[in-house]
Amino acid sequence: MKALLLCGGEGTRLRPFTYTQPKVLLPLGHQPILFHILDTLADTPIREVAVIIGNNGQPIMDLLAKRNPWGFNFSFILQPEPLGLAHTVIIARETLGDDPFLMYLGDNILDEPLRPLINRFTAEKADALVLLRRVKNPRSFGVAVIDDTRVIRVEEKPDQPQSNLALVGIYLFTPAIHQAVRTLKPSRRGELEITDGIAQLITAGKTVHYHLLSGWWKDTGTVTDLLETNHYLLRKLPPTNEGQVKKSEVSGVLAVQKGSILKNCRVKGPVAIGTGCRITGAEIGPYLSVGDGVKITNCRLSRGLILPGAQISGVNLADSIVGERVQISSRQKNDEPASLLVGADAILKL
Repeated sequence: MKALLLCGGEGTRLRPFTYTQPKVLLPLGHQPILFHILDTLADTPIREVAVIIGNNGQPIMDLLAKRNPWGFNFSFILQPEPLGLAHTVIIARETLGDDPFLMYLGDNILDEPLRPLINRFTAEKADALVLLRRVKNPRSFGVAVIDDTRVIRVEEKPDQPQSNLALVGIYLFTPAIHQAVRTLKPSRRGELEITDGIAQLITAGKTVHYHLLSGWWKDTGTVTDLLETNHYLLRKLPPTNEGQVKKSEVSGVLAVQKGSILKNCRVKGPVAIGTGCRITGAEIGPYLSVGDGVKITNCRLSRGLILPGAQISGVNLADSIVGERVQISSRQKNDEPASLLVGADAILKL
């Protein structure tokens, strides 16, 4: 079995951060979203991963050329325009061949092992197996109607949903899906929908099974979802200290990577610090992720993401995302934290 990993979206709901990098490279906890997905795939029989990239996909290729601890065989397929999930299946046809494959949307984080689902899919010999989750807002998702064992109907973002079972962005397919997607026409959104491909399988009498998720899952497509996912992943963070923590008070879990120095700080975990950081006289945490090469001086920071290369001095921030190489400084003391979303290379004096 192969994997088809979709990393080609423009990430418009995560502007301004996706102007400068693909959304799958945004950090969560101690590593990019992409690496959390690959960690999940590593615990399966899959070793060949076809990655769909957009026009901004070169950083993904560069990173995976340098770092591949999972031992995957990567191939990359360009999707110049976001023409739909089913379109990715069409352009990946030659790479996927006649093998079954797992299709994984690159903005989904799942806290559930995939190996049992792959084993079940293989044993039951279904033509497809989809993951479902009960949601409060089914009109925002593809929605499935089921009987005891099968999916009997699917619809993309319906105005009047027939159920509250949302299609999670992870699917298992046999080569039967290739025939199904070839006949599709663009939806009202102008895209070739994978839900329409699944509907075509059902119409053709193919078997579509389902698995109802009970564990944690999040689509990280918005800033709010990104911060909530960061909270969740940090709660699972193991403590590590490969840097230096000097004259600092630490409570809760702190993970510090190589070359980072914390001095005269108060830390309330969980907090993740990347490599080569300098943090002095700061109160940090809880739920804070700090990227590589960040400099923080005399700040109070909590519940946020500080992306690589940022320099922050004298500010009080919460529920914020600070982009790469951003410079923020303030000479005023603020008891109430500000909430900021700052794109790459900005310079702010508060």
